[in-house]
Amino acid sequence: MSRLHSSWVHLIIVSTFLICPLNVLAAESSPESLEEVVVTSTRLPGDPVESLVLPAKITVITADDIQKSGSKTVQEAIQYATGIVMYDQVGNAFQQTVDLRGFNGQPVPSTSVFVDGVRVNEPDFNTVNFDLIPLEAVERIEIVPNASAIYGKNALGGAINIITKRGSAKPQATGETLFGSFHRERYNINTSGPLGKFDYYTNFTREIENGFRDESDARISRFTGKLGFRPSDQTDLTVSYNYVKSRLLQAGSLPLSVAAIDRKRNFTPGDFFDSETNFVRVNGRRTLPLGLTLDGNIFYRRLAQEQFTVGQTSQSDNILQTESKGGALQLTHKWTPMEFNNDFVFGGEFTRNDFSTRSSGFFFCCPGVIPGLTTTNEDILGVYAQDTLKLASSLLFTAGARYDRDQISFVDNLNAGNSGNKRFSRITPRGGVTYLITPDASLYFSYSQGFRVPTTLELFASQGIFGTSNPGLKPVRSHNYEVGTKIRLGVWGEGNLALYQSDVRDEIFTACGDPSCLGVPSNINIDKSRRRGLEASLKLKQNKYLDGVLNYTYTVATIETDLVLSPVFPLVENVQRGDSFSLVPKHRLGFTGNYHPMPEWTLSLTGLYVSTQFHLNDEQNIQPRLPGYFVLNARVSYERPVPGGRLAGFFMINNLLDQKYFTQGIIFPNVLTGGGALERFVVPAPGIAFYGGLSYRFESF
Repeated sequence: MSRLHSSWVHLIIVSTFLICPLNVLAAESSPESLEEVVVTSTRLPGDPVESLVLPAKITVITADDIQKSGSKTVQEAIQYATGIVMYDQVGNAFQQTVDLRGFNGQPVPSTSVFVDGVRVNEPDFNTVNFDLIPLEAVERIEIVPNASAIYGKNALGGAINIITKRGSAKPQATGETLFGSFHRERYNINTSGPLGKFDYYTNFTREIENGFRDESDARISRFTGKLGFRPSDQTDLTVSYNYVKSRLLQAGSLPLSVAAIDRKRNFTPGDFFDSETNFVRVNGRRTLPLGLTLDGNIFYRRLAQEQFTVGQTSQSDNILQTESKGGALQLTHKWTPMEFNNDFVFGGEFTRNDFSTRSSGFFFCCPGVIPGLTTTNEDILGVYAQDTLKLASSLLFTAGARYDRDQISFVDNLNAGNSGNKRFSRITPRGGVTYLITPDASLYFSYSQGFRVPTTLELFASQGIFGTSNPGLKPVRSHNYEVGTKIRLGVWGEGNLALYQSDVRDEIFTACGDPSCLGVPSNINIDKSRRRGLEASLKLKQNKYLDGVLNYTYTVATIETDLVLSPVFPLVENVQRGDSFSLVPKHRLGFTGNYHPMPEWTLSLTGLYVSTQFHLNDEQNIQPRLPGYFVLNARVSYERPVPGGRLAGFFMINNLLDQKYFTQGIIFPNVLTGGGALERFVVPAPGIAFYGGLSYRFESF
């Protein structure tokens, strides 16, 4: 705790020295105002709420922020924010793993992702296929750390709420191109505008890349369409459709000894990931009398995937078919009795997931194919309520609770002994208080609980001598505490600081069957684990020439239970209380700076520092760490009006310093070149890369 306190003190001192000279500069210049930060405070997108009054540290990334950063994927767009844990596990530019607040995506991610109010985590492993989310159609991204009663199960780390664009006020059409290193090509065309009481938005994108590594090609085609209808001031409806087809080759990890010689090599070539998705959603809002508002959505999502994997000693092919459908309904009531303001939200949601897996695999040493054929049905029900009461003008109380029930029915069509049914249910409360010191500064405290349901693989999928599943697993639970402050620095800046702790019970690990590790390893619940940390942000817009953002994250993620793990044969780990989780850096510093010498030009620098991390499968913390790294990107962009529209272009350099670094590492047996000995495997990141592009927007037809 002393180290955490020391970091807090240092950060306050640094912030003080930053703010003091900036106040002097502000008095001598004519700054432009920052846009007021507003966020969605309810499960379905509703009326925006000023961030200052909410008892949570929430990060908002707008479409303008995404454009200025030059981000090419959702992961790139959010990588500089506080609380993010991100790394490349498979070796291509589109499938980085993302989690929040010390949860590292292992064995499954603990962050829920929503698109226009619909959860898009895959029901089998809670993973998110970010390549299926059209970044070009994103209006804003809200990062909401810590579990919340509003968002429900599997959000121990928090939620990422993505809201897509709708039709513009005036007709327009835009064509964009991007070309760059590793044969990267991107073609995008979109149109939007009004049609009487209707509005429309359409977008088509084609992306191609040969990849930094051998056999890490990518081919992605995305179509997005949204039709809005506002028949009156009280009613608003939208219908959205997304179609995405992608083929991604996965270069995987390399033994460190091989990566030192050839960073581009593919150690076990042949891996690929094919997917095709159709995603339809209908969202509606109706303003009712007596301060009531009704929001709702229904959705249907169909996903077909094939994952082909070539290992050192085996080969497998898994074909997954997923259908998800459901909806949510939310009633909001705003009441202003006397001097008080009261906002009450009550809602419910239901989702039905049906997914089946057909698999085949074999070991190179042995004849015969190992088949698999499973089907799973899952019914998810959630009911939630939240109330925010503002007393006078300076004190707000928030309280809420949610009930979740998850019914899972798993059938192994080839081995009935693996089949089973499980039901999990839990009530998770949430509470918070916000004190407005001044109209521009607030203090807050919040408490919440969260839980994660075990996956079908953890529960049922594999039983027997080679299996690790355990139908007796309990849900993972968390108790979360956060205290923080937010401040508006005049009209030219804003800052916030948050301290948090998440105490987790029954986290799931693969452990030995007995203390000598001679028994069959099995998934078990461990007693205690913990995440705690500090997050600080400073956003400035000194004048029309300069603006920037600085984000710092300090994270300590520890196992608070002595245990013996066996994540992979023949590795045995004697983990002691206080050992750190793998793939969670203690320090993460991101910054963005923009200089506008003339209205048409913007010069940008973005940087990201990530400190050392322990390798996956080194939970006992005895191996050399994955080295820290610093990546600097530069971008110059030009935009000006031309007859009939606007012309824009950019040139950017990623990894300007050509750093040779790795974002992920794992301890694993090296059978091909190491005789089966345990070795550090790493996933190399690209070196220096160059990109450029042009766009033209037609604003009158």
